[in-house]
Amino acid sequence: MKKLLVTSLALTIAAVSFAQQRQSSREAFLKNQAYSEMQRVLAEVEVVQNNYEDLASRLRRIEGADGSKGLKAEIDSLRAQISDLKREVSSMRSEIVNELTAKIVKLQKMQPSAPAPKPTKIVIGPHKEYVVQSGDTLSFISQAFNTTVRKIKEMNNLKGDNLKVGQKIMVPID
Repeated sequence: MKKLLVTSLALTIAAVSFAQQRQSSREAFLKNQAYSEMQRVLAEVEVVQNNYEDLASRLRRIEGADGSKGLKAEIDSLRAQISDLKREVSSMRSEIVNELTAKIVKLQKMQPSAPAPKPTKIVIGPHKEYVVQSGDTLSFISQAFNTTVRKIKEMNNLKGDNLKVGQKIMVPID
């Protein structure tokens, strides 16, 4: 029984010691993690401080000795740059227009000119004006006026056989 009590006491001491070591390891890990976080925040603060110093330096430089001279000089410089850019854009625009004009002229010279339109045949002779009615065909009209479809087509410069209701055509009278 003594042996059991001693063993049990030894196990209890070992368990407490292990728990303390485990707690100690966890605390060490948390301390290490907190230290790393603190180092990161300090680095960020340093970056922000450097940025602030840079901006303050630039502001002092822009303001110059009395404040407005540096700003006025910078504005004048920017205006001059804008003016230069406007001149450059205008010059480039002129160059582009000239180049495009030359290309258009070159292309026009390369293209063959369109053939002159064929003069329309105007047949002058005795004729009667006729208004096309529903159901009329060139064949029907030619028979009614004792002429040919070909003569009606030539006199009216018709390409096909289609007629529209209300269309006015000239019909030759033989």
